[in-house]
Amino acid sequence: MSWATKLYIVKRKIPKDKRYDKSLSLEDIREHLEIRSYGESYENYIRPGILYFTEDLDALARELSVDKIVPKGLYIMGIYGGEEKRGEEEYAGLVLLEHSRDSMVFKFKLHNTRSTLVVPVNSLTRYGVEVYKMIYVGEINPFRITRYLDIVLSRYGSEFLRNFLREALKLNERNISAEDRRKIEKLIDELQQPGTITTLNMNKYYVAYRRVRAFTASIFKPIADNFIIKDEVGYVECRDESKAYYYAAILNYLAFKVVEVGRSFARTQYARPLLALYIAGLSWNSVDDEVRREIVELSRRLHEKAPSEEYSNQTVALKDIAQLSEFKELVKTLDSKVNRESLEYALSIVSEL
Repeated sequence: MSWATKLYIVKRKIPKDKRYDKSLSLEDIREHLEIRSYGESYENYIRPGILYFTEDLDALARELSVDKIVPKGLYIMGIYGGEEKRGEEEYAGLVLLEHSRDSMVFKFKLHNTRSTLVVPVNSLTRYGVEVYKMIYVGEINPFRITRYLDIVLSRYGSEFLRNFLREALKLNERNISAEDRRKIEKLIDELQQPGTITTLNMNKYYVAYRRVRAFTASIFKPIADNFIIKDEVGYVECRDESKAYYYAAILNYLAFKVVEVGRSFARTQYARPLLALYIAGLSWNSVDDEVRREIVELSRRLHEKAPSEEYSNQTVALKDIAQLSEFKELVKTLDSKVNRESLEYALSIVSEL
């Protein structure tokens, strides 16, 4: 048998004809105390605080009934190279503008270059180089991932990728411009990637969200075994498609509420948005079946209708999606279910005044 510690709310009810004094003992005022049950056990009451301060992502995943929470994807440096408009030295990027492969050769063109590099296929094998599909923060809008980026990386780490690019330069030295050579040499100096590439499970559903400022989110399912997520993106892994649609909707709802109340998003989010939705009482098991079904269906329709646009910032994107009737219905439904105080506390975790 498990025992739960009961919580009570105690209010002092001193009659007007009696004067309260700090020197009074409990016995003196006992008859003037109003005591009622809080309606929740101590264990449940402190669970959100424990999750927040311990950052126990496995425990949070269990509370949300999802398979895994990953607050930060893979750290990769040099995907777009330097940008002159940002005052940086322009150099090549690991993102591919085009690529092709046959039984003999691999042809590819790196971002910020004009030259097509040609290498034998056995170079890919020797250096563990593959083309991956990457989910990048700039391509995530509410209920929409606009595109996946093709990026070249090595299964064995940064130094193998550098050696692959050095060999590609040597093999193509007669056909590459001096400018592109300089850009690729700079990329070789600057690039960073993990020693191990973690790809996503084709049998799972994912909710990818921006982990920097506005945590707008979208669902996706990998269609190949080479999908990866970059470090400015956090994600939730689910084996249940409906749960993925549900949590994408809740994250976008909470992001919209931050904008609606006029707060600023916190700079770095990591898993905070997921903790916030739990604290707000909006986890999968905290709402009834009818609400879950409604939210999932609205989320599906919003994923179909969300515009494929580039936005100057996610506040604009949220205001745009807020014009859709399905999102208005989503907000209305969740507003009617959420506790105001819990919502305010949840928003304080992911935003600033």
